[in-house]
Amino acid sequence: MSSHTLISARARPLLLGGLLLGLAGCGGDDATTDSSGLVSWPDKRSTGAEPGNAAPNFALQTADSTRLELAALTGSQPLVVNFLATWCANCMEEMDILVDLHESGVQVLGVNLREKADTVTSLIERTAARFPILLDSTGKVTRAYKVVNLPATVVLDAEGRISSVTRGPITAAGIREAVAAAGGE
Repeated sequence: MSSHTLISARARPLLLGGLLLGLAGCGGDDATTDSSGLVSWPDKRSTGAEPGNAAPNFALQTADSTRLELAALTGSQPLVVNFLATWCANCMEEMDILVDLHESGVQVLGVNLREKADTVTSLIERTAARFPILLDSTGKVTRAYKVVNLPATVVLDAEGRISSVTRGPITAAGIREAVAAAGGE
């Protein structure tokens, strides 16, 4: 038997143990260990990305490191979730609509796709957005909503169910109509 074979035979249990230990940390539904931002709803409801489904729950940070969870924002009124990036021209064009919507009392939440905190801070300063814009640094939250092109806007009812999905730019009239259909004013 060669020394190479002996080393391999000795290394196998260590490699297998290391592999199993590594895989043990990959899964489960413990929200505190999921770095993707996706977390279970407190009531463990199943989710989907189409109207009528409970929206995928997530917890992400703002540019100033404040952690927000979608489930904590539901329960009282509809919520508009807008997926955006600063390099997306249509996203920037609809920011005024989102700012006006938020200023009128509608809950608005931005989800920025894979940009740095300082980029989002600059966006907030330029647009006067006073609604939270969360950082989806992995893109997993955006993918959970089946967003493949930006912008995309999802309107949730007060219980966190998806009422409507707009893929592409929104209009002021269209988003107000979607909020009203979700039970808002």
